[in-house]
Amino acid sequence: MKILVTGGAGYIGSHTALALHEAGYQPLIIDNFSNSSPEVFDRLNELTGGVDFPFVEADVRDQEVLGKIFQEHSIGAVIHFAGLKAVGESVSHPLRYYANNLESTLTL
Repeated sequence: MKILVTGGAGYIGSHTALALHEAGYQPLIIDNFSNSSPEVFDRLNELTGGVDFPFVEADVRDQEVLGKIFQEHSIGAVIHFAGLKAVGESVSHPLRYYANNLESTLTL
């Protein structure tokens, strides 16, 4: 089964994608790299002995991109990690957190 992992290049998302792969699932990662790095794919490749994880560089709030992903892939499940999570920053920038965390969930 193909599983869409949003925020899949982040710490928790990449570990989840690895665990899904090891359990026989096919993770498809979407991430905009706002709080992560594409270098995570090199590490996943090393840990899996050469598996290249498919990914889309995009913001989960982009309805057009999500529509295309769901149209082109048989997604069986979604695990949503594309969220901002720093408590102090969320107090300083509440609208940014609201826009990112709520809108991404609603778009999905």
